[in-house]
Formats: sequence, C-alpha cells, structure tokens
Amino acid sequence: MHLSQGQRLGAFTVLIVSLALYGGSLFNAERQVRESPLPWGDQGAATVAVEVRDDRGTAGIYFFPEGTALPEILKAAGVEEGSGKEGIAIPAGADGFTVTVSANKEGLAIGNLSAVRRLALGLKIDLNRATEEDLVLVPGIGERLSAQIAELRRERGRFEDLADLAAVPGIKEKRLGELKKYLTVKTTP
Repeated sequence: MHLSQGQRLGAFTVLIVSLALYGGSLFNAERQVRESPLPWGDQGAATVAVEVRDDRGTAGIYFFPEGTALPEILKAAGVEEGSGKEGIAIPAGADGFTVTVSANKEGLAIGNLSAVRRLALGLKIDLNRATEEDLVLVPGIGERLSAQIAELRRERGRFEDLADLAAVPGIKEKRLGELKKYLTVKTTP
C-alpha cells in the first residue's frame, strides 16, 4: 500500500492533535485534583475525624492531623474565627469528635461522634459508651444480643477488654474476632 504525501501529512497532523488533546486532559485532571474543594478530605492513618456543624444543622466531616488547633479546624469548615477557644487542639489519641458552633459564633460544644457516623467512617465504637441502639448497628449484633451486652455491662460496671464479651451467651471466639473490627474498649471511663 502506497500513501501519498498528503495522506502522510494528514495522518501526522491527526496524531499530533490527538497527543495535544490527551496531554491537555492530563494537565487539567492534575490541576482539578490540586484544587479540590475538600482540602481536609483525606482520611489517613494519622488523622482524626472531626464533624463540624452549627445549630442550624449545617455539617461537614473533615480529617485533621492530631494537634490541629481549633481555629484551623473552624477555618477549614468555613466558620469565622474569634471563637475564644484558640488554645484548644485535637487531643493525642483521639480518633473522632464533633464541634458544634452556635449561631452567634461565640459558643462551641465539643462532643463525641455518633456511633452511626463512626461506623460509616470505619472507626470503632467504644463498648462502654455504646447504647443498645448503637450496638444493633454493628454487623453480627441484633437486638437480643445488644440487650445481653448492655445487661452484662450494667452488672460489671464496665468492660475492661473486648474479651469480656465472651461471657455473653452466643459470643464465641469466632464472633468475638469479627466484632473486634467494629468495637473497642477505651482505657478511660
């Protein structure tokens, strides 16, 4: 097959234009990633989940490194500074909490993430703080087993270790191993 000079030039032009479009799309895709609207959206091993919400119901969940100061958290969430809580930072060992800002931006409340949010984010729930309704959210725990766990906790005062669950009828070694993915026992009461 013999190609004329015009056909070769046309094929070469199509190749150059295709490569230029492909290179431009790669450059634009890289630029879009850097300009992400979620600057604190990367959940890594050394990050803490922080849900920031106001009393009108607006909320967002962000991931920050331990030790991040509260004003930086509020700024990332689009909340004005001047909260009077400048000395507060993410505590070491924390894995998730909420910050609720009042409408006048002067009052802040810091609390625990709900069990449903913790599980959705892949965080474990504390066996000593979980309600029966929280425990039902855990795969492998139904209403009956949840009630039995809560009853054992009332009898003992608190769980010292996840292995304490073996005292609940129906929780054997295999099920206990599966529950360890979703539950933890914090050392502080």
